[in-house]
Parts: sequence; structure tokens; C-alpha cells
Amino acid sequence: MERFLVKAPSVNAVRKALGRAPGGARVVGRFDRETIECVHTMDESSLPKHWPVIVSRLGKEGLAVVKRSGERPDDPRPSRF
Repeated sequence: MERFLVKAPSVNAVRKALGRAPGGARVVGRFDRETIECVHTMDESSLPKHWPVIVSRLGKEGLAVVKRSGERPDDPRPSRF
């Protein structure tokens, strides 16, 4: 499972945005005051196909995936910790 962070006001906002998103994306819980920790179960072959869908669904709700320091901004893969 890969982890990624979403900047959002609440866990429920992220749950609503992800809904039935592809790739097994789900909310783990609050990471800190501003970010929500999420995971997905996509493998390397399905990541380029499904990751843009997840980012789009979050964007439509006014939420954004947070890049960790040291990551390239154009990297399509989610943050790993």
C-alpha cells in the first residue's frame, strides 16, 4: 500500500471526494491539523491510469494532494513516507 497526503479541512471531505475512486484509495485518518493521510492499492502498471482520476476528484472538491519535500512537482506518483 502506498500512502499520500491530502490538504483538506476534514476527513469526511476527503472520504466524500474519493467516494468509489479507482485503485483502492481510502482514508486512513488525520495526519496533522491540515492534512489527511490516505492509502491506495494500485500497482506500478495501473498507477498512471488511475492516479489522475483520484487527483481530479479531489480537485473538484477543492482539495489537493500535498507533495512531500524533495519530490518533483511533475512526478505522477503519490508521496511515499
